[in-house]
Amino acid sequence: MLVSAALGGSGDARALPVTMQDDAIMLHRTPAQVQAATRRMARLGVDRVRLTAGWSVLAPDPTKRKKPHFNAADPNAYPQEQWSFLDRAVKAVTSAGLDPQIDVAFWAPRWAVARKRKARRGRYRWKPDPQLFGQFAEAVARRYNGRYGDPARPGRRLPAVHLWTTWNEPNHPSFLLPQWERVGGNWEPYSPHLYREMHEEAYASLKRIDPENLVLLGGTAALGSSARGPDRGIPPLRFLRELACVDRRGRPLERPECDDFEPLQADGYAHHPYSLYDTPDASSPDPDDLMMGDLDRLSEMLERLYRTGRITTRLPIFVTEYGYETNPPDVVRGVSLRQQARYHGLATFLAWKQQDISLFAQFLLNDVEPPEGAKGPIEKSADWQTGLYFNNGEPKPAVQAFKMPFWAEKQLLPGGEFVLLFGQVRPNSGRKKMEVEMRGPDDTWIPVQTYETRPAGDPNCGSDTKSFLTDVEGFFLRITPYQGRAAYRTRWIKADGKSEYGVTIPVG
Repeated sequence: MLVSAALGGSGDARALPVTMQDDAIMLHRTPAQVQAATRRMARLGVDRVRLTAGWSVLAPDPTKRKKPHFNAADPNAYPQEQWSFLDRAVKAVTSAGLDPQIDVAFWAPRWAVARKRKARRGRYRWKPDPQLFGQFAEAVARRYNGRYGDPARPGRRLPAVHLWTTWNEPNHPSFLLPQWERVGGNWEPYSPHLYREMHEEAYASLKRIDPENLVLLGGTAALGSSARGPDRGIPPLRFLRELACVDRRGRPLERPECDDFEPLQADGYAHHPYSLYDTPDASSPDPDDLMMGDLDRLSEMLERLYRTGRITTRLPIFVTEYGYETNPPDVVRGVSLRQQARYHGLATFLAWKQQDISLFAQFLLNDVEPPEGAKGPIEKSADWQTGLYFNNGEPKPAVQAFKMPFWAEKQLLPGGEFVLLFGQVRPNSGRKKMEVEMRGPDDTWIPVQTYETRPAGDPNCGSDTKSFLTDVEGFFLRITPYQGRAAYRTRWIKADGKSEYGVTIPVG
């Protein structure tokens, strides 16, 4: 790989904001805990906080079969107590200097679905009514349009929210059913066509309330199932093609669901490219899956759909959920604490160098507490453990990896072998003074000479000092001559002369 970016001037800087989600804290803890969490996120360098506006949580009589008589597009017609938790989270986010984003999402109230038999834990999701969903989206958009009065503070207004996603992982059976439906004896994708109607209704509502709202399509899960059936997830690229009513070759689908197809409207495409047990640069063997290492497939598909008129505009990619579970505490899906920290740096690098990625994500601030009554390590691993902190608030090594993402890898460039060095300092803004250090044979850390990268791959440019400045977004991309197997780390030299160090990355 030849490095083609020259970083060192503000004109070369590329922003990559980071969003974090932790609904368990933000929507279910005390006001003091919510405020403390958002302040911690801000100190870590988070830019946005993703929140869920749960339809079944906010709706009146969500377990009733029959829809109650109320104006579903009016936030005043909903039970106000449930709104208060989302209000509190949005206010805490903005008071910490961060930007909120909202998923208008799962699950549906019972009266809004086609199959009204009881669902496990009230998770109704069988053919939600798209029109009713659009009305719910309008209610949420009205409440957070920046002009709605704050019920908790008379005379004040609730903050505005301008980034939205319609539903969450619609290609996953946990959030939308059925995924497939039998037609003439064959299984055909159903959820993409249902979701298209849901998105179109919600998109229209969100834009009607404020044309400046940015509305994301998708929010898709990374993996699908090789099997077919109502509860078998659809791989995300297959889901996207069906959503756009085209086959694998890009030809329009001749299917009743596509008879009245109109080009998709959105401001971006949201995706959750989990790599699970694999390294961030790993690629799924299924060409329709989209792990972190497969996002170029998504870029190509979105461009093709735009060029063929199936999408109205070019869509940037928003990675709105990503992370690695750790062992401890997750003995089922966890990677080591050290791997989680190192993988974060590599994933940040992959997202940063792909120019159409406009947002990166860290899912969870804290690990989710084990389910009540869980016995043994396997039962306690049932929920997500992707936090930067354990559920008791103790930090993992990934805390430092998040504040100072860093990656190093051996590269063959004109002139010989070099080590490519990528990094960022997230807290605060503006250029930062940095060094890269290499661990010597006696375990001492020695600063190494690094050089800017140039389009021609010329390593012989740059200053003759070992320290350098990041760009204005806190990023750097540099190289240093390869000196054999070694470990590297970054050193942030602060204005007060103190230093902070990143995680160690081995190169061999």
